[in-house]
Amino acid sequence: MKNLEIARILNHIADILELQEVQWKPQAYRKAAQAVEFLTEDIKDIYKRGELEDIPGVGEHIAKKIEEILKTGGLKYFTQLKKQVKVDIEQLNMIPSLGPKKIKILYKKLGVKNVNDLESAIKKGKLETLSGFGKKTEAFLLEGIGIVKSRPKRFLYVQALPIVNEIKEIFSKHDFVQKVEAAGSFRRGRETIGDLDFIAVSNKPGEVMKIFTSLPEVKKIAAKGTTKSSIRLRNGLQVDLRVVKEKEFGSALLYFIGNKQHNIELRKIALRKGYTLSEYGLFQREGKKWVAGRTEEEVYKRLRMQYIPPELRQNRGELQLALQNKLPKLVEKKDVQGVFHNHTAWSDGANSISEMAQKAKQLGLKFISFNDHFGPLKVVNSLDERRLTSYLNAVEKVRKKSDIKIFSGVEIDILKDGSLPLSLKKLRELDVVIAAVHLANKMPEKEMTKRFCHALEKYPVDILGHPTGRLLNQREPVNQNLEMIFQTAKDCGVFLEINGAGLRMDLNGENVRAAKKIGCKFAISDDAHQIETMQIDFGALMSRRGGLEKKDILNCWTLPKIEKVLRK
Repeated sequence: MKNLEIARILNHIADILELQEVQWKPQAYRKAAQAVEFLTEDIKDIYKRGELEDIPGVGEHIAKKIEEILKTGGLKYFTQLKKQVKVDIEQLNMIPSLGPKKIKILYKKLGVKNVNDLESAIKKGKLETLSGFGKKTEAFLLEGIGIVKSRPKRFLYVQALPIVNEIKEIFSKHDFVQKVEAAGSFRRGRETIGDLDFIAVSNKPGEVMKIFTSLPEVKKIAAKGTTKSSIRLRNGLQVDLRVVKEKEFGSALLYFIGNKQHNIELRKIALRKGYTLSEYGLFQREGKKWVAGRTEEEVYKRLRMQYIPPELRQNRGELQLALQNKLPKLVEKKDVQGVFHNHTAWSDGANSISEMAQKAKQLGLKFISFNDHFGPLKVVNSLDERRLTSYLNAVEKVRKKSDIKIFSGVEIDILKDGSLPLSLKKLRELDVVIAAVHLANKMPEKEMTKRFCHALEKYPVDILGHPTGRLLNQREPVNQNLEMIFQTAKDCGVFLEINGAGLRMDLNGENVRAAKKIGCKFAISDDAHQIETMQIDFGALMSRRGGLEKKDILNCWTLPKIEKVLRK
């Protein structure tokens, strides 16, 4: 559970060092923070194995700092740094388009220390006097402040995952806990969650509550009862637990997984069929006899419905399809043959082409595509035409030695006018061209939509990368007409990326569903920048939320069919 706290501290250290104009160190701390934040296991377990320095970006010095946090709960170096600055960098950094360099200018010139100071300075028109700050910047910052103030505190799915796994593992060590499962929006696979809900079965609920309220990261016990308790962790996440009878486990899961509208409609169906449904079970309407509830499947079956996977429980037509036995056969992780969109040390990745290919093989994948950055975005060490030749040669060397299929390619920037900064001839020599917007994210909707569509219509693009451009809890989606972009992608035979990076999860389930209705096809990627983040879980999860089947996803087709499609 320490992953988030350690990542936050490392990022905050980077912010302070950047504010102090320290060279190189900020980038090192940020790289380590990102690696820690997206670990899928608890960093304490990695520390116990003596493998901290195996985490990308974590060298000897940062490893010692992580060890100090794990042992003492704090870091003296961080405390000293905070005393040296009077600015609430962490709060200000939450505002989109505001980074340490601008924060430093605002503090030195206007005395801005926090969000309230910034809002006041903007309203008084003070930013217009600063070089690099105009009315447009003021408008963006004011909009960002509004987003930060109105945005509820939510945690990324990828941040919640190791917490869920640890809590389940702790309970699994006790024989008197027969079952335990996460519910709520986490079980539905939402990309962000407000809190965590757990349902457990035990004949010793009091003992279960003792364990729960004594978890290592508990900061506050909000409520403690014999069958219900609520705690708040040090990272601010609220976790609730209910202990139910074995015969109630399935119905309790149904109730607490939700969503609310799905539950309401499901209860209406139960009433029409002569039953009442609650968290305690499915009962006959007359006589109140309990008839089902041990499992979720049991309840749906009794109602003569297909089992509805949690990812689809959104009251968007799934109940009617289940009644008609017409639910889609959702894609599963095992159906995905390989992954697109992987970055190596040739751009902003941490590992070599060879290491990434070996990891893909270990994961049991049949193919991997390498798509390092190409374009004017130099902050990610983008390739240019000169380096592209060497890069492709390096990919070819690994391809000859590998016993899985390796595709060469780039993730190329879509420029403001919709053009791509590489000739058609060169683009056609690549196996997989992923085009994406990284710069000029604030264009008006009409211009941004035209930008996307021009790139798809005029260039040999295989995949449109992270189509909305959002970063969860950090950056809002770009202004665009998604319906028009989806239609253009469909007409041009371009696959829409379902980007499984924990910070993106883009397209989300709702967008996927809308694009599928238009007739689009999709490609799952992990957007991995290190071997630790190579996975297909989150991409598969968003695909399921969008109701996708194997036939909808390029990764799930046979390798000969994938190669044939990409050659076109």
